[in-house]
Amino acid sequence: MLGNLQADMNKQGISATTKGCCTACEKPIVGQVVTALGRTWHPEHFVCSHCRQELGTQNFFERDGQPYCEPDYHHLFSPRCAYCNGPILDKCVTALDQTWHPDHFFCTQCGCQFGEDGFQEKDGKPYCKEDYLAMFALKCKGCSTAITEGYISALNGQWHPNCFVCRDCRVSLNGGSFYTVDSRPVCGKCMGVGSDAEDDDDSQ
Repeated sequence: MLGNLQADMNKQGISATTKGCCTACEKPIVGQVVTALGRTWHPEHFVCSHCRQELGTQNFFERDGQPYCEPDYHHLFSPRCAYCNGPILDKCVTALDQTWHPDHFFCTQCGCQFGEDGFQEKDGKPYCKEDYLAMFALKCKGCSTAITEGYISALNGQWHPNCFVCRDCRVSLNGGSFYTVDSRPVCGKCMGVGSDAEDDDDSQ
C-alpha cells in the first residue's frame, strides 16, 4: 500500500524520500520515524515487546535488543523483594542469597531495621542480635542469659565461666573438682570434704 501511495505521489510530482525501512514491518518509512536501539521504526510499530502497546515518547527499557515499556520491564526483569515480592526499582539490599527493598529488610521477630550490629541468620531468616540471642543462643544454666562466647559444659548444661561457681560460697569452680547438690555445683570445702576426698567417686 505504501508503495502504491509513493507511486501516486510521484505521478503528481511530489517526491517523498524514505527514511529507511521499519524494523517491524520491513517497509519504507515516509513521514514520522522513530529511531531507537540503533534502528528505525514506524511510530505505530515501535511497541513494547511484551504488551504490544505503542511506546511513543514514553520511557522504555531495552533487553536483548528488544524495547519494553517501564511497567513490563520491571515486572519481567527487575529483582524481586524477598519480603513483598514486588519489583525493586531503586536501591536494593542483597542478603541471604535474596534481594530486598531496603525498607523491607528487617528483623523477622521484632520488625526493627538493622543497625551497626548487622543481623544474624537462622533458617534463612534475618534477626537482630538481641532477638537472635534471646531465641536461639545457648543459655547459661547459672544466669539463664545467652552465651555469646566461651562456656563450660557441666551438669547437663552450659555455663558462663564466671557463673560456674559453688552454690554456697560462690568460689569459681572453673577447672576444679566439685560435687553436685540439687543439680548445682558445690565445692569440697562447702561439702565439708577435705582435699583428700575430692577425688572421691562422687566428685564431678
